[in-house]
Amino acid sequence: MASIRASRFLVLQSLILAGLGCSGEDPSSGPLAAATVGGSASGVEPGTGGAPSTSGGNFASGGSIAGAMGGVPALGGTGTGGAPASGGQMPMGGTSPSGGSTAAGGATAAGGANPAGGRAMGGTFPSGGTTSVGGTSSRGGGRATGGTSPAGGSTGLGGTTSTGGSSGSGGDKATGGTSGQGSCAFTVTTNSTSSKMATVGIVEWSTTLSDLSSAQILYTLDNAGSNILNKGGTAPVDLTRTSHRTLLLGLKQSSSYTFHIEAKSSDGTTCTSPDYTMKTGTLSGAPSITRTVANASAQAKGFIVTSTGLENGGMSTNPGAAYIMDADGAVVWHTTAPAQCSRAHMDYEGVNMWMLSLNVFNNAGEMRYVAMDGQTGQNNVSGLSAAHHDFTVLPGGIVAAMVWASSGTDPESNLVERASSGTVTTKFRIGSNLYVGGPSAVGGSSTSYHCNYLAYHKSDDSYTIADRNPSLVVKVTRSGNPVWQIGGSCSGAPAPKCASATWKVNHGQDFDPSGNLLIFNNGQSGASHVFEYEIADSGSFGITTVKDFTSGSNSSAQLGDVQRLPNGNTLITYSNAGVILEVDSSWATVQTLKGSFGYADWRETLYGPPPRI
Repeated sequence: MASIRASRFLVLQSLILAGLGCSGEDPSSGPLAAATVGGSASGVEPGTGGAPSTSGGNFASGGSIAGAMGGVPALGGTGTGGAPASGGQMPMGGTSPSGGSTAAGGATAAGGANPAGGRAMGGTFPSGGTTSVGGTSSRGGGRATGGTSPAGGSTGLGGTTSTGGSSGSGGDKATGGTSGQGSCAFTVTTNSTSSKMATVGIVEWSTTLSDLSSAQILYTLDNAGSNILNKGGTAPVDLTRTSHRTLLLGLKQSSSYTFHIEAKSSDGTTCTSPDYTMKTGTLSGAPSITRTVANASAQAKGFIVTSTGLENGGMSTNPGAAYIMDADGAVVWHTTAPAQCSRAHMDYEGVNMWMLSLNVFNNAGEMRYVAMDGQTGQNNVSGLSAAHHDFTVLPGGIVAAMVWASSGTDPESNLVERASSGTVTTKFRIGSNLYVGGPSAVGGSSTSYHCNYLAYHKSDDSYTIADRNPSLVVKVTRSGNPVWQIGGSCSGAPAPKCASATWKVNHGQDFDPSGNLLIFNNGQSGASHVFEYEIADSGSFGITTVKDFTSGSNSSAQLGDVQRLPNGNTLITYSNAGVILEVDSSWATVQTLKGSFGYADWRETLYGPPPRI
């Protein structure tokens, strides 16, 4: 009889655990595609318009959470790498499939370092869970294309979710407390949108599951139509944050979302919470974007971080804006920025949004930042009041900017780095020590300096810097030693390697996976061009033109950007024209966005480091 009672107890215990969604193994889920898109300056930047022509990337955005009918969808593979972010967001790296099918091995990244620059695409993209942001994407060095796509197990079926309390009942605040029972209980203490950013969700929670090793929050747009690309996402949880405070980013305005929490202990036990709901508000003053789609199936489904720039070439000193668009062309984040805001960047950890005034005439600069939830920030950041044109971000909350080194028109600049502590350090001079200057368009000398684009490359700890006066790009070590120069004058060039080019006036630049250099050529008249060059560094250093692309009469005398996307598409920003164009690998138009743009940066997800680094 005792034996029979024991058997019955074990069966009952198993049924209870199954109903709670807890197990000693890590169940995988079905497919999930994560989706998550500033001081005053007087005057505009000098520019010009086109060059010789011929003719010739991936907006990502949401996906869907495939849930089990009759249970809570369990996650299939999460990325836990990268450094924890202090704002409730954690970069995700690598993959760790949480049960179900075993992930199919990592693959060795293809290729080595390309001397021309490139972009490491490390990390993997599990198809049964979140998109791993892991690895770092580096330009200016080699780009690893490896990584694998684990199939991610299967969606957990059957069972029921024990509630033991009430879950969030819609609106902006949770009405319930503890849900679940036993080792799988969850308590959500905060379930609301930010009072300063109506499209950013804030979730604070706890669980009785002990010894947590990782957690994430999966959220999905309610009643999303089949034509909607940004259907939701996955937010990594920084377990070091008080109350596990986590931000849900990339939410659409005036929309309802359903989310649940998935937590995992160090012994492999996985717990899934019941569903909760959240409703977003509107973003006052957000810009209006017009999107025209030519080939929806070819679009890269992500987000674009940008700013209002010169407001289609205008002289406005009104406050600018920094904002994020999703793959549907909807503005999902927005804040006031300095006037003539040329660049907006999320920092490396994805905690704050930084913004910069163009400050072309060296008299009205400002850098500022605001947290992604809009609740904290700083205007007129000390030590950066003379920053101009562009900046970039480094791991550890470091921001690097080009700062005018003296007064006057088109003087040399300094490359400065600001640590997260607020300490500003001058790393090196940007001037005759790096390259020969060129003629100024705003009253400077015939050998003046007007650096206007900056990128950091984590793969070899270097920078690339563009200058519109001599029309060149130079690669420099982080300590300030020139590595190579493309464009400008090679006569007397300090760089040990130099290749001549024929473009006139340039701003944005990028490197594709093979190390090819892409340049946004503003030109001197007519349409602006995008040049793609293959860089040869074995034997004689030189470049070969791969593509010279124009799109009708689209041009931008100032600013302008280009970015090669992971799927082979190219994102081209004609800032003055107020046009962003996405073209496929054959340079055919995929989509067109119209609005007010400065520089623009595409991201697959709003969590973790930026792709162009």
